[in-house]
Amino acid sequence: MTETLAYKVQEYNDEYKNIFKGVYTDFKNKAYSLYKFELEPLEYEEFVASINAGLIKCLILFEEQIPTAFLVYTTEISEALELNIIHCLGDENLNNKRRILMDKFMELTQDIIKEKVVTYPMLGSQDEFTPEITNYGFKLVGLAVERLIFSNPVSLDIFKSYKPKALPDGYKIVEWNSKYKEEIASVINKSFINTSDALFDPRFVTKDGCKDIINKITCDIYGRFLDDCSSVLLYNKKPVGICFANITAGRIANIPIIGLKSEHCGKGLGETLLHTTLTKLIGRHLNHLSEVNASTETDNYPALKMYRRMGFKEDYYYPQAYRPVK
Repeated sequence: MTETLAYKVQEYNDEYKNIFKGVYTDFKNKAYSLYKFELEPLEYEEFVASINAGLIKCLILFEEQIPTAFLVYTTEISEALELNIIHCLGDENLNNKRRILMDKFMELTQDIIKEKVVTYPMLGSQDEFTPEITNYGFKLVGLAVERLIFSNPVSLDIFKSYKPKALPDGYKIVEWNSKYKEEIASVINKSFINTSDALFDPRFVTKDGCKDIINKITCDIYGRFLDDCSSVLLYNKKPVGICFANITAGRIANIPIIGLKSEHCGKGLGETLLHTTLTKLIGRHLNHLSEVNASTETDNYPALKMYRRMGFKEDYYYPQAYRPVK
């Protein structure tokens, strides 16, 4: 058991259900403002049910028998061990509390992390813990969140004035169809296997892992899937590119993945693919949406420029931490 001064860490059990509710409610109320969440956090009863079902695990930090912080992680959803959130009440001794929770997390998962990458998106105020997280063997990738705000006339004018290149002979863009899943899994695998995305999401390394990503996108796990706006690039009737679209927080659209086979890069096809998806989003869902966003590495300059050319602006940055298997 981890103990430092008056602090003690315990795994959640139903004995703590009533006294822990206030801490979770504090997190839920700050999920958007403090942590930039887009998906609505679970209601407390759903959260507890997920713990009891073994879908997530929760460590609670007690101070003099009063819960003051918690850490949530997931072991069953993907090939990585996902550290989802570290939330603390108040604003005192935050990194000390995070460190105590991390010590317990590392202790409990010491066997798992021998075989699985640990991933931790340090959204919002969690970036204050960045210097500390490297002491646990984590590496960092900077991610930029790009937003095209529909209420911003300048951004919309930039998008509307953008002129995509005509598709070369042999190419065609069509809407998503599940019949493309097998070949698109191969496209995503080949597009991302050597990128930093594969470092913190090892599903990109295998075709089966990419199928899992597709399944979670198209089955509404990551938000409501928009099959009518998701675009597939065909070359001689074979899929060679993809741009998925979904809706996350009610009025927010998202581009979770855009990718091309390497031999088709450098022709402006990715921009045309993205433009096609955005045109459908704006044409069909403008009255129901406030924005569309996407994320990319802060040093992926071609992608950053592509989004800017279509009216996107960088809204915020966050460190994506990952701990490789050693």
